[in-house]
Amino acid sequence: MSGRRYTVVVACLAVALAPTARAQDLLVQARGAAERGAMDTAYTLLLRAVDREPRRAEAHFWLGQVAGTRAAEHRNLSSYFLARRAKKAFGRAVQLEPENPAYVEGLGRFLAMAPGIVGGDRDSARALGEHLLRLDRMRGTFFFAMYMGRGSPADRAHGEALIEQFAAHPTGGREGQVRLGLYFARGRPERALPIGERLVGEDSTDALGRLVLGSALVALKRDPAAAVRHLRWAVQHPPPVTTDGRQYWPPIVWYLLGQAHTQVGAADSARAAFAETLRLEPGFRRARTAMDSLLRGQ
Repeated sequence: MSGRRYTVVVACLAVALAPTARAQDLLVQARGAAERGAMDTAYTLLLRAVDREPRRAEAHFWLGQVAGTRAAEHRNLSSYFLARRAKKAFGRAVQLEPENPAYVEGLGRFLAMAPGIVGGDRDSARALGEHLLRLDRMRGTFFFAMYMGRGSPADRAHGEALIEQFAAHPTGGREGQVRLGLYFARGRPERALPIGERLVGEDSTDALGRLVLGSALVALKRDPAAAVRHLRWAVQHPPPVTTDGRQYWPPIVWYLLGQAHTQVGAADSARAAFAETLRLEPGFRRARTAMDSLLRGQ
């Protein structure tokens, strides 16, 4: 994907896979590969890392992240085996470091979102979420909001109550504010807008803050030219590898940029953004509908 902010000097694959490499070196190399979007290389390196140092929780965690990402991207028979590998790796990371909130969140999200055939288990996910809430209020709150949002009306109300409690007394610093802004941008953009404005005002080079602000402006259909600027900055400055094991933005960010371009009447730019959305996620229905609408209007 264009616009990466990382310039990475990569050793040749033969050196990367040299038998003398230590587990820590392999982990660093795998993180670098993942940041370039080379998930297959990252996966191979991580398999070697956990083999060389089986009690290193961080290596298992990143193997879970990368295996889960590859499973979601492949969407074929190999996805089953990759997803099972992801569950095993996340579980081992938590077994080794049960008090690490990032590892608990990783396993919990897998269990909550994966189908049962590959090991998804909502009851176990809920138990992990309760443990996570005790370990890290910010992570636990947003985990439960995601978990409850996929449940009954009573569950969804409970999730919303947790978010309101967090909004009244937020924790987690800037990350907590970013998570809150992105959560509100999906359904209550008027509440996301001041969060995004504050984040960008504090640091205009933060792509996550720009994403919050751009998302809110698109949803409110307010100042679309500014929304284009903020979202374009975001897609040109992908975040480092975080909770989904990849460095590029998820497809929704390109979809939002396409919407912003549509709102300013830049049809060609909108089509390009929707095309990128569909390249990343061919089944993204809203992007397909938006693209079809633009093509009919030619």
